[in-house]
Amino acid sequence: MNQQRANKTFTGRYGRSEGGFAGREQQARLRASEEMITAYHQREAELQEQMRSAQADISSISSNLVNMDSIQDYHPSESDGWLNPVSGPTSAGTWYYPGGGVHLGVDRAVSIGTPIYAPADGLVVWVANPVGSNSGYLGNWSGYPAGAGNDIAVLVNVKGTTYFVSFFHMSQEGMTVSVGQSVSQGQLLGLTGNAGNSSGPHCHIEIINLGSMSITEAAAQFSRTADFSWGCGWSSPATGCDSKGSTPCRERPETLIG
Repeated sequence: MNQQRANKTFTGRYGRSEGGFAGREQQARLRASEEMITAYHQREAELQEQMRSAQADISSISSNLVNMDSIQDYHPSESDGWLNPVSGPTSAGTWYYPGGGVHLGVDRAVSIGTPIYAPADGLVVWVANPVGSNSGYLGNWSGYPAGAGNDIAVLVNVKGTTYFVSFFHMSQEGMTVSVGQSVSQGQLLGLTGNAGNSSGPHCHIEIINLGSMSITEAAAQFSRTADFSWGCGWSSPATGCDSKGSTPCRERPETLIG
């Protein structure tokens, strides 16, 4: 009877596992994993600042970057509102992770292959898919900016304000747009993945408010700098629009896209 109890299967906080010592051992491993992720997130802003502050040689990423000669026929359009680009639950909001540590965008916890749609009419200014769709792990600094894995960035104009919107950790397969292409709100951009500095399948979304700058002006600046932070850096919520009071500044994506 005691042996039967020892081998009994149970379901608890950490899921279904074998009872007795095996179950306690599995719980301990999972707790240790959660603690490791929390500790990493608390240092992530510092690591990102170190890794991403070193800008790449523009010539080495020119094929991924908007070329002004290719958008001479671009005709700007304006959207009257935002579309949620990725449908799914939020696993981490903007400014801080649930367990602590600076987080400068919103994470949507969705399975690999979830569609990503254009949140507004705009212009694609960056496309890169150098790594595998499910190759992510914490401390993996592949992609550009460092840790992004596979990513797309678009410039959009909503109600007269220009924004830079980036999507990180995407799938290597399924990207449907190219650099310099005009996109319409709701148009498929690509698919979510688990690439770069990522602890599991999700999409990280960041939005920079560029104020009254036109999309063409913004594209020209980005083509020269390839700066995904637009001078806001990677380590502080103080660059948020509510705190900074001037543009460029970081928005909380969840307040715009839902």
